Amino acid sequence: MIQQPLAIVAVLLGAIYFSIWITGRFPWAERLSTVLWIIFTGALVSNLGLVPTDAPIYGSIVGFAVPFAVCVILFTVRLADVRDAGTPILVAFVLATLGTVLGVMVGSLTLEPLLGPILGEESWKLAGPYTGTYIGGSLNFFALWTGLEIGNPDLLAAANAVDNLTLFPLYALWMLIPGWLIGKYTPAPRWKVDHRAEDEGPAVVKEEPPLDPAQVTALAFLAILVMAVSEWLKVSVVDRFAPAVPTILIVTTLALILAQVGPIRRLKGAWEIGDLAFYLFFAAVGAMINFYQAVVLSPALFLYVAIIMAIHFTTVYGLGRLFKMEVGVLTMASVATKTGPSMVVPIAETKGWRHLVLPGVIVGMLGYALGNYAGWGVATAVRVLLGG
Repeated sequence: MIQQPLAIVAVLLGAIYFSIWITGRFPWAERLSTVLWIIFTGALVSNLGLVPTDAPIYGSIVGFAVPFAVCVILFTVRLADVRDAGTPILVAFVLATLGTVLGVMVGSLTLEPLLGPILGEESWKLAGPYTGTYIGGSLNFFALWTGLEIGNPDLLAAANAVDNLTLFPLYALWMLIPGWLIGKYTPAPRWKVDHRAEDEGPAVVKEEPPLDPAQVTALAFLAILVMAVSEWLKVSVVDRFAPAVPTILIVTTLALILAQVGPIRRLKGAWEIGDLAFYLFFAAVGAMINFYQAVVLSPALFLYVAIIMAIHFTTVYGLGRLFKMEVGVLTMASVATKTGPSMVVPIAETKGWRHLVLPGVIVGMLGYALGNYAGWGVATAVRVLLGG
């Protein structure tokens, strides 16, 4: 068995490379997502005895990778863009966020008898990542998982698998529900969105310039600086007044402040190095997994997510129809809250809603910015309601 820390990192990087290769080579593998492949491959090499399931290097990777990735990705968020999204999509985003919050709270409270044995007295913490992922996507899921110090790699593997596998029914609903609702009512004039972009054709995709080592270095420097300052603020200032506030919220706040500085936001390479950091995190988590325990934990989590999804969709489309909002706007807000900007473009193109691409991307980025705060707030509320 490999025990040397650098050799373990080499194995994890090999697992990442294999996962990227197989998802890029085979469509059936791509449907399971690169993240699931990395976690599965990492778990496979440890469960087969190639690397240990418990090693100090794993904790070092987890503690560094997530706040680093959150920093560099949030450096791309420009909050001033929100005004360009328009009132209809922002109102729909609020409805989608409300649906998520209600769904997570109902799921957490009603399933406490199932979740309690899994997490014990800290079962309330599960509300954080699931709120984050249904407001800003997986970025917030993993940030809150580590920020709330949930631990338990078996539970994380099961939770992430459930989170990814439920994208299939979600995608089906995003495709089907508009067809059921369009024509059932006439949207109110105040919720109309400018359709002129539909006739402009798809935007020209500019070739990305090669990564500049200086810009990548600047991003890494700023991210690590934010992490160091956040740790200092947590220990020296925040713990005196609000010890329950996790460090990841300080990281999020400082990163968003820096992102409003034009030269920082325009640095290239944030997504590339952010993804690599997350991939290392996934591989380390996978190596700590016990396959049997991950499978055992999944059924309760599927039920938990089913409740969240049901209330989310009921709130978005129910209140949206009550207010006579456009079905396309409601759908894109739901897509943006769950996936961030990643699935906005393909779904908008498929449904012929090119005029909703930019608003959808903007609220997706807004979800990145707000997801960590909302997740911590909802988790705290659940803890209070459970008497914690």
